[in-house]
Amino acid sequence: MFPYAPPPGEFLGQRPSPQSPDAPLADDDRTGIRALYPDPNDAVNIGTIRGRILPANPFALAAVPEPYTGGTVTGIFGAHVVAVDTATGSVIAGTIGGWSCGVTSSFTQFDGSYEIDRLPIGHSYILYAEPLDSLVGASNLGDSLNDLCAPGALPACTTPAVNISFNPRIRPASP
Repeated sequence: MFPYAPPPGEFLGQRPSPQSPDAPLADDDRTGIRALYPDPNDAVNIGTIRGRILPANPFALAAVPEPYTGGTVTGIFGAHVVAVDTATGSVIAGTIGGWSCGVTSSFTQFDGSYEIDRLPIGHSYILYAEPLDSLVGASNLGDSLNDLCAPGALPACTTPAVNISFNPRIRPASP
């Protein structure tokens, strides 16, 4: 379930065979299925990780145009946030972060927020954030990101440019 197919003539992953006609699902694919097709009986076995991606120097955001009158960009917009299981090293899930719609304001806030839902509990995860500047770039997600400021949104806004001027950092596991 890769978001983009490999070049013609290349194959990623295990090849199907008569004994195993379907390739096994990766852990992040299982998490995606849990998110798309939730099982109400699974509610006690899943959890959520949420947070914000902030720049090391918040003054770096001062040059970003305001998305709407009176609005500001206060966090990294368009970061790819990934959860890795520390026991197996498997990528369990990921998301694109950078905005929230809070209860204190009905407006989209470009504050660096992210949320990874439906993670199996009882596991330890390492999180890392990376810019959208490699295999999957901002141009691959442009329409989805621009929907944040779809016509008719109040207030009328302009989605900020995806921030790719940061280095991936790994958050250390808590003791």
